[in-house]
Amino acid sequence: MAATKEPTHPLEVLQLVASATTEPAVRQAGAIHFKNIIKKGWDVNREEGNEGIVISDADRKTIKDHVVQLMCTVPPKIQAQISEAINLIAAIDYPGQWDTLLPQLVSQFGSPDPAVVNGVLQTIAGIFKRFRYVARSDELYGTILYSLKQVQAPLLQLFVQTGQAVDNYANDPNQLAPRLESLSKMCHIFYSLNYQDLPEFFEDHIQDWMSQFSKYLQYKNPCVTDDSEETEPGPIDKLQSAIILNLDLYASKDEECFLPFLGEFTQLVWALLMTVSPYPKHDTLATTSIKFLSSLVSKLMHKNLFQEESTLREIVLKIVIPQLMFRESDEELFEDDPSEFILTEVEGSDSASRRRCSQDLLRAMCRQFEAQTTAICSEHIGVMLAEYGKDPNSQWKNKDAAVRSCRYFCICLISGKAPLLTMF
Repeated sequence: MAATKEPTHPLEVLQLVASATTEPAVRQAGAIHFKNIIKKGWDVNREEGNEGIVISDADRKTIKDHVVQLMCTVPPKIQAQISEAINLIAAIDYPGQWDTLLPQLVSQFGSPDPAVVNGVLQTIAGIFKRFRYVARSDELYGTILYSLKQVQAPLLQLFVQTGQAVDNYANDPNQLAPRLESLSKMCHIFYSLNYQDLPEFFEDHIQDWMSQFSKYLQYKNPCVTDDSEETEPGPIDKLQSAIILNLDLYASKDEECFLPFLGEFTQLVWALLMTVSPYPKHDTLATTSIKFLSSLVSKLMHKNLFQEESTLREIVLKIVIPQLMFRESDEELFEDDPSEFILTEVEGSDSASRRRCSQDLLRAMCRQFEAQTTAICSEHIGVMLAEYGKDPNSQWKNKDAAVRSCRYFCICLISGKAPLLTMF
């Protein structure tokens, strides 16, 4: 549209979005349009071109001065679009050309409205996500250091305060759910800030963070748990998955300050994994938990945590084999989309599946405890095949699990000593 090329067009759109008297659908459309203007026009060096959109320096300053406040005053669906727009601007201007952004966002931590807090946390999480999966550089570390100074202490304070609110609203799902969502978002921010290196503040306050993580790995509340839901994870599931992701990050760094907590968290994650259902809603929680255990099993320094034969048996019987069992959701996928099922099962495209994570756990066990793992797996494969032999019509899932176990176990052994394959 020609209007998008007019100098004041972005501000006119923002005024439309900010107007409470405008129809909600129009405001929503305006927020999406504003985000697209930012996406195409803010970066003057955009590879795809700016399609003629030019945002003047005066408009840029006005937008950055007011867009955070706007995000905190609009309904959630509109808020999400404005948050994305802020992230697009931050990708270009933060922190050098927008040093007021983080202070503006952090100042909203004290808002009594959890929707405002969640919008702010989602925005910060989006900004900090760029700290992950990138090569280290002086510029990156400078940005992380600046961000830490602004947010590290307020983030911990907010996490504790939100936890107190969780306790206070234990019987009110309308108030409880958004607080649990806030805790999840803060865990994602924690992950980004700690991804490159363990910051000094987090090391100094590791007891504060770990005590909170321990609390929520044991947290249960039927008030926000829907047992009839099979697909979508609940707020507690999301929070626990985010916490375990942070634990896995710390475990992978081999930080000495984390070692005193390792035994407790191993037990907590183990206990949690024993309770997850086979439903898709628990897939992320299950895979994250298995990955955490895999990372520990694979390291010689943690061998004492798993070296007992009873422990190895429990891992195979209660973790590996249950994750290999054919589920109702697998049957539904096979019936609804056979090609996708085959792609997942045969070609292994689903790298984050329960079965793939179980394979990685089994591989780690083979490397550290080859003889014991070989004997235990052989025994259980034999048991499952025997169960199938007794009643092929109703016990076919046992045969399927046995075949999967054999297949994955052989894959794991290939990376070790090939002669052991003769047992099959």
